[in-house]
Amino acid sequence: MSGNWAIGCALFRSDVEKPVKRSVAVFIRNGSQILSTRRPDSDDELPGVWGLPAGSFRGDETLPDLIRRIGMQKLGVRLDPVRKLTEGTQARSAYILHMELWEASMVGVPSHPEFRWASADTLVPGCAVGSLCCELALRECTL
Repeated sequence: MSGNWAIGCALFRSDVEKPVKRSVAVFIRNGSQILSTRRPDSDDELPGVWGLPAGSFRGDETLPDLIRRIGMQKLGVRLDPVRKLTEGTQARSAYILHMELWEASMVGVPSHPEFRWASADTLVPGCAVGSLCCELALRECTL
């Protein structure tokens, strides 16, 4: 049995013992389209899934620093945070993912090997297989 277990009248979750991974996904608009990137086929968790550029905090990295790092490392552009859109939490096998979705402004043209401007529908398959960034972005697009 995994996940939850009961002792007496109390219910305990095994997720409590997992580390929390704090991450940010960036939402970049171009008219009615959003910038989407494809994860490599060798990705451990969501191979080949189209989603949003994202990254996890390192050490004492600030939010603007992380968003700029995502821009440089994942896209080859400058990104600046505009506003927080939403956030969510998801239990993964080895950790708890806490992700914030931030709208960002972009300067430059992405050099990611697989990126595209697309409608939010491009994120539906990723949401179906458990991509939290896709779920958050789709929730934001339907508001």
